[in-house]
Amino acid sequence: MVSAPLSEQDTFIIQFDAASPVSPGTLAKHGLTCIERGLYAEGAVFFALASERLTPDQAQLISTLDKLRSAVAGYIQAQDALLEASRQLAASDAEQQAQMASLKKLLPLLTETEIPVKTLPPFTTRREVRATQPLRLVRRDEAMDDHEEREVETESISAPSRTLQTLPDLHVTCFGRFEVRRGTNSPEDLDLCSNVKGQAVLRYLMTQPQHRASVDKLMEALWPDEEPEVAEHKLRVAISALRVSLNRDVVSKPGGGYILCKGQVYSLNPAVKLHSDVDEFLKLYRAGRAVSGPEAMALYERACNLYSGPYLTEDLYAEWSYMTREELTKTYVTMCDALAEHALASDSYQAAITWASAILKVDRCDEQAHRQLMRAYAALKRRNEALRQYQLCQQILNEELGVQPMPETQRLLQTLLQG
Repeated sequence: MVSAPLSEQDTFIIQFDAASPVSPGTLAKHGLTCIERGLYAEGAVFFALASERLTPDQAQLISTLDKLRSAVAGYIQAQDALLEASRQLAASDAEQQAQMASLKKLLPLLTETEIPVKTLPPFTTRREVRATQPLRLVRRDEAMDDHEEREVETESISAPSRTLQTLPDLHVTCFGRFEVRRGTNSPEDLDLCSNVKGQAVLRYLMTQPQHRASVDKLMEALWPDEEPEVAEHKLRVAISALRVSLNRDVVSKPGGGYILCKGQVYSLNPAVKLHSDVDEFLKLYRAGRAVSGPEAMALYERACNLYSGPYLTEDLYAEWSYMTREELTKTYVTMCDALAEHALASDSYQAAITWASAILKVDRCDEQAHRQLMRAYAALKRRNEALRQYQLCQQILNEELGVQPMPETQRLLQTLLQG
């Protein structure tokens, strides 16, 4: 990773003049963007500027901004305290290692005494095992999350049947607004963490094979412009927040539960039953391709009804979600086209209008859908609407692509004009 160029917020701060005519709303918006990017001090500055530009009769807004500034200040202080504690822990560990090294040099001078085997305890506790393992320096950004990862490994080994396999199912909606429900019989909506990147981690895992990704891939996808140390720290904070929201009321120990970590790879717990609208969508599509006629159309219609909007709209401009979104959209258009053609052939012209219109909501330049609408309107004796549809098609193609309708579309127009 390389240092990022000046962002919009950075440039705004440099160019900002206290007398410039910037609205409080714009300042507050920039403040929120800074907080979401982890620029807490900059965010607090924007909130202060926004508060100063409010009038006395906007007391509620002033109070909200002041409370948010106070919360940000508290968060910064907590972060500083955590970093200082991590530094002290690392220093203490280094001192301990140095003293242990000194003792090892003096060991030959001591009288060795063997301990009879019968005096040893009958078993070794987990704490004693850990005590015999070599210590290592803990980086300041690992101080909290290392504990969680150790708990994950211990939980996976010691009690898989008791903990991992009893977690409630997850039901994930990826089309349109991203939503998560939790429950085996009557799933309920789950409030995800307020950490924006924590939610993005879950969405990213949903796009990956076997729902797993390495630390490096997550850092590159979600913090591409950050230095590695900063990105890794933010990833740990995001994962911790995500775990808390997913595990709430069902997992008592920190770490583990729905999100596992092993060998620098995060994954959704494979023991949890996962239900996804995308998986069901593709299952119905494949089943429809395996049959024909009304049976196939029934399966296609069920699949299309699951498509409530583009795949992961929250990440509409992210590179890691683009290819999956494009493939799913093409699949949706393919099924809508088949449904529209089947409806036209079956004299179900209103249904043909529904499915052709659905295509145009996704792609305004789809000429086939425009022709399907023209044919359906003409069959319903709505000749004026059919002609207007051609004019709309012509206008859209000219504005967006700089081309005229295809000869096939123009021939259909001539047929309409000739009655």
